Amino acid sequence: MATLTLKTLYCQETEDWTGSDEPYLRVNGQTVWQGTLNDQKDASLFNEKTADPNDFLAFDFSGQATIKLFDADAGWFDDDDFLGSIQVTNQDIGLGDQTKPFNLDGAYYELTYEVTA
Repeated sequence: MATLTLKTLYCQETEDWTGSDEPYLRVNGQTVWQGTLNDQKDASLFNEKTADPNDFLAFDFSGQATIKLFDADAGWFDDDDFLGSIQVTNQDIGLGDQTKPFNLDGAYYELTYEVTA
């Protein structure tokens, strides 16, 4: 069993042409965080239930976990935009903080996370 801890999401460039994005993260198909970000802004991904800024979102997994980032779009005519996916595995245990990009559909985000035993 491994634990995936999500720490920060940084937005270098939004997917939306005007205004902020409404990004949301899914881990293994479950939405675990949603917010609003603009260019060159970041969000700490702490557990809102505890409101402790040092208590980041953490999820147990075995084998591998899939993290996907989307930008929510309002209206029936525009589906949410898929911005990319990251696979983490047990082989990532002990590598410390890692930062990986989501860069599809004209956006550029970076997720910082850690995998521990």
